[in-house]
Amino acid sequence: MKILITGGSGFIGAHLADHALRNKNIVHICDNNLRGIKDAFIDGLINRGAKFIKCDLTKIDEVIRLDKDYDIVFHLAAINGTENFYTIPYDVMRVNILSTMNLLEYFNGCPTKFVYSSSSETYSCTFKFRKDLIPTPETVELCIDDIFNPRYSYGGSKITGELLVANFSHQYDLEFQIIRYNNIYGPRMGFKHVIPQFIKRAYFKENPFNIYGSTQTRSFCYVDDAVRASMSLALTDKRGIFNVGNDEEELPIMNLAEKVVKSFDYNPKFDIKQPPEGSVQRRCPDLTRLREATGFNPEYNMDEGLKKTISWYSEYYGTNPIVDSKFL
Repeated sequence: MKILITGGSGFIGAHLADHALRNKNIVHICDNNLRGIKDAFIDGLINRGAKFIKCDLTKIDEVIRLDKDYDIVFHLAAINGTENFYTIPYDVMRVNILSTMNLLEYFNGCPTKFVYSSSSETYSCTFKFRKDLIPTPETVELCIDDIFNPRYSYGGSKITGELLVANFSHQYDLEFQIIRYNNIYGPRMGFKHVIPQFIKRAYFKENPFNIYGSTQTRSFCYVDDAVRASMSLALTDKRGIFNVGNDEEELPIMNLAEKVVKSFDYNPKFDIKQPPEGSVQRRCPDLTRLREATGFNPEYNMDEGLKKTISWYSEYYGTNPIVDSKFL
């Protein structure tokens, strides 16, 4: 099969490209490298046959350089990262929405399956009103209750993207799937998420060790499991919305911090802080639809995935003590 992965230099996109190449697919990676990075991992994908296309998907005159004969388009290109939600919320919305609109219009009429990358951030406001919905099914109501909270720039952009894909399909009969990724982590995931931030601070022996929202819980999914689920799902004829994540371990943030610092063999003082405004107390996906469609079950538990992730970041910090904030 011929596969296009937008955001292919980023975290999930690059791992998905690796998985697709291992299964003998033709892979095109599309990225503007604004947040992704063309590093040794991407060079390795190119050396194995992936084609790299530098493209700003918010500009239609660049989108038209893409081929039109892809069997599957995985649209993962987006501005992500919790810090970005608060610091550049308009850019988050502009890039995430415009890129989706341009791709939908460009591939209109093509025999292409469109797989849209969404997020569990779409559920954030819902939890304020439906605290009972854990594990959370795809059928839960979505909402934005405070348009002035920049935290919702990303979740709002993903809700809008889902609306665009669903209504485009309704009008033009596009074959599509929407994947709501739930707290995916692993090597090369950047530095603006909780796990890499904890690893960085532990690596440099931060003391005291600040923890925001220590009692909040998350169900983290290792990236290899996430891309395996994504590809398995794309190979089915199922349409609609699917959670992708790990529903077998719901971990308090405090416990996550303890696991990380234990790996670096030091014992800092934990300084407990209030969680950021708009951050939810619990997250755990209902994977019933995914399992029915693909038979998926996670292969990595938290300890196994965290060990691989810590190893990667430790090696990175060993050679790059000053972190480039644009990386991923």
